[in-house]
Amino acid sequence: MKLLILAAGHGRRFGGLKQLAPVGPRGESLIDYTAFDAISSGFDSLVLIVRPEIRDELTAHIQEHWPAEIDYKLVDQIPVAGTAPAVISAAEVLDGPFGVANADDLYGPAALMTLRERLQAGADSDQRDADAPHVMVCFPLADTLLSPRPVTRGVCRVDQSGLLVDIEEQRVVALPDGADGYAGRPMDDPNGIGPSSPLSGQELVSMNLWGFHPRIFEHLDKALAAFDPPLAEEGASPEELLLPNVVREMVLAGTDRFVVHAATGRCSGITHPDDLDLVRRELAGRRPGDAPPEPILESPRVTDART
Repeated sequence: MKLLILAAGHGRRFGGLKQLAPVGPRGESLIDYTAFDAISSGFDSLVLIVRPEIRDELTAHIQEHWPAEIDYKLVDQIPVAGTAPAVISAAEVLDGPFGVANADDLYGPAALMTLRERLQAGADSDQRDADAPHVMVCFPLADTLLSPRPVTRGVCRVDQSGLLVDIEEQRVVALPDGADGYAGRPMDDPNGIGPSSPLSGQELVSMNLWGFHPRIFEHLDKALAAFDPPLAEEGASPEELLLPNVVREMVLAGTDRFVVHAATGRCSGITHPDDLDLVRRELAGRRPGDAPPEPILESPRVTDART
């Protein structure tokens, strides 16, 4: 079973290639930790989605930091922005159920093992690919936040049988000092006109850790065909076709199912430049392949909820 790692991002808020930012004691990046954890969790090989302009830099990094026994392939993303087109780009090199992960998030081996085992169980069941649900591994919101800076999270609703009911992309900020919890605002309300929703921190959120059966490409191809974003103004970022949004449309329309599993431990990632030192502290000298450290950071708080 292959793990698809989404490594084509521009890192505009970060100001550089997050996927290669040095966080380990010997210059290792988060993509190195995910690669080692994936192989130790039972994935056979890796497929990395990249942009042509960073292919050489990424290849040089891999050759320096990965052992020769890790089997991987680099695939260029099709010229459409977003995580959904990134997955579509790998269709020709995937021949069965596969996992998907971000290159700039640190999930830990337990979460990746849960993903691989649950996806494999569905593939081996009597349902087979035609009916076995896709897999989504989520984290409690509070376990995905490093700093007080706003982040985007896909807040999930799950029914009693563990199936995904809805996923809504929200801009999340911590409440001011002395107040517990967080505030979330839908991403389709960028100007902050509508009311924010209170969040406790225990809500399950998507960190783009997915397990898909091959039929997902039918849905992704339809979404891509219907995707007609306006031309971006000069200097502006193009509109993206995002996996969580495609999944939400599938779930709300009842055209497919996703079973949700909650991961234990933190999911650390890099969004803002400030996050780099925080991730380094969380790793505390851990090299790829080492056991994850205990969390050392408190839940973030801000002094102004309007940040």
